[in-house]
Amino acid sequence: MIEKSRIRQRSRLTYIRFGDANTKFFQLRANSRKRKNFIQCLHTTNGPVFRHEDKEKVITDHFRQHLGTSTIRPATFHWPLLGYQQHDLSSLEAPFTQEEIKDTIFSMPSYKAPGPDGFTGIFFKECWEIIKYDLASAFNQLHNLNAQQLSLLNSANIILIPKKLDAKHVGDYRPISLIHSFAKIFSKLLANRLAPHLNRLVSNCQSDFIK
Repeated sequence: MIEKSRIRQRSRLTYIRFGDANTKFFQLRANSRKRKNFIQCLHTTNGPVFRHEDKEKVITDHFRQHLGTSTIRPATFHWPLLGYQQHDLSSLEAPFTQEEIKDTIFSMPSYKAPGPDGFTGIFFKECWEIIKYDLASAFNQLHNLNAQQLSLLNSANIILIPKKLDAKHVGDYRPISLIHSFAKIFSKLLANRLAPHLNRLVSNCQSDFIK
């Protein structure tokens, strides 16, 4: 099932059935996308580079200068002086329930580009009854601050997407991060828990601003 899903994803023909993966139309579409997405060469100040190792070095050096640069904040909020009422946030510390995890998984897209693990959303939806206990146990290990093996599931594939048709330089591409499904679901779980509190905070700020 995983391999069929991977092949289907490669063609971006999400409306076809799994059994159609060997049709001539499917193969033409998949191969066309592969040729289109392949970076033949990159233009640099020292001329074009064609070898895979040279392109890898150019891309790494470029994004290393732009990503992960820390800056010092010139100002910050002094929350006590703003006079906002404190709210009960104990619900954020409650263990994750199976129902909460299920709602999160079933709200996510079924067919999105897979990360390093190769899984897409359809796997977790179709196999929920089999894997729900293991998933709940794994997420609650993180809730208990036991993250010893999280590094194995916290890596990502960085993929370059061209920003224009005639992309030649590294700056003509934008990077996207394809993370492990486990990390993606966990991030979504945390976001869903925070959303009501953030919405309430935004509403309070807007009300005070209007006054």
